[in-house]
Amino acid sequence: MISIRVFSVFLVLLCSFLIYEGWGIKTEFAYEPLGPRPFPIITLVLIIFGAISLFFFFEKTEIKWPDLALAKKTILLIINLFVFASLFEYLGFILSSMIFIFLTSLIFKAKWFYALIFAIFASVLLYYLFDGLMQITLPIGQIFE
Repeated sequence: MISIRVFSVFLVLLCSFLIYEGWGIKTEFAYEPLGPRPFPIITLVLIIFGAISLFFFFEKTEIKWPDLALAKKTILLIINLFVFASLFEYLGFILSSMIFIFLTSLIFKAKWFYALIFAIFASVLLYYLFDGLMQITLPIGQIFE
């Protein structure tokens, strides 16, 4: 009961900070009539309204915290995401996404051979979809330049 209120207060504070940071989003030229700022601001305001309603109108239920296996997977996924973000420009999209997809597959208990095949196939396919189909340039990697 109190953990729901603590969570909702934390969520309101976090979203308020993100709105403050997001207010400074500017671009040299706008792709849309409103620009890039309204979408994150509106989304965060809606999350704040949800957190406030959760604070006042929560159901009185008993919370069962998940087992440690789910927490371990979550922590490993967060570490994996930080590794991906730190290697993205240096190794490029294809290699960093291969590592990311391979490690994520192993976290969810895939067999290493199938995880490796899927990581290679998915990262190359995603690169060509972004580069060729959507015309979004992704980094090749500083080690290849």
